[in-house]
Amino acid sequence: MMVSALGYVRLRMRDPSEWLRFGEEVLGFVGETADNGSVRLKMDAAPFRYLVEKGDEDRFLAAGWECGDQAQYEHCREALASAGALVGEGGDEDAEQRDVTQLAFAADPSGNAFEIYHGRTGGGGFASPIEGLEFLTDCMGMGHVVLPAQAFEATATFYRNLLGFGLSDELTLPPPAQDAPQQRLTFLHADNPRHHSLGLYNYPAPSGVGHVMAEVHSLDNVGFCLDRVKAAGHPIIATLGRHWNDGMVSFYLLAPGGIPMEVGYDGRQYPDWESFQPTRSSIADIWGHEYHFPS
Repeated sequence: MMVSALGYVRLRMRDPSEWLRFGEEVLGFVGETADNGSVRLKMDAAPFRYLVEKGDEDRFLAAGWECGDQAQYEHCREALASAGALVGEGGDEDAEQRDVTQLAFAADPSGNAFEIYHGRTGGGGFASPIEGLEFLTDCMGMGHVVLPAQAFEATATFYRNLLGFGLSDELTLPPPAQDAPQQRLTFLHADNPRHHSLGLYNYPAPSGVGHVMAEVHSLDNVGFCLDRVKAAGHPIIATLGRHWNDGMVSFYLLAPGGIPMEVGYDGRQYPDWESFQPTRSSIADIWGHEYHFPS
């Protein structure tokens, strides 16, 4: 295994200050604004988990995948270079912006940009502005991300063979509309106990991402967040429910810029992947999760 966890995500927003308010007041993150207008949001002791850059459009830019050490990073970088997927090497300014020792840029067969890195620098303590709120991170990273993958098979093979992800679950669902193809999702785990750090979906995503997930430490934290989302007027795109494959109790919302997010609790963990048998599922949810996507 080469990739250890989802370390951070990068977003581009016309008004990053919307994410600063949303992150602090709704999600319970701690934010800071840089001189260039970008916003960094903390949810644990890491220097940041969300980097929101100022730009002329609202969209998801890239996932930042953490490698456990320099040797794993070099192995991963060389594998990407050999496959022609390496786009470039991060310079000192890039590394400083992300508080990492070394990073490189790449893209998967479906065109999703991502970064690999090792050695987070800086950081420190974390205390949410919302009393009693904690996030489940540590060695498991910031959560998970689901990416659009219309080159579905090639993209799943790419992440497994080049970045060392393991298969957790393959989900097949009916088409969302007549004459549309079946919905397919592949869930992949990194080198940590979280059921999946990456999901791939065979349909496009207008914002560039299917969703980003943040996991909290209690069911009450999920409920309180749901109340804050409703009070702030953010659209709920899936009601409270429990997923079949990872057991997560969660809801989904549209964050500023149209970024779908999942806030959940009680996701399954697997400390020993050697004894795990990947699953094939045909239902997404045990209960709940009634979906309401805006036009």
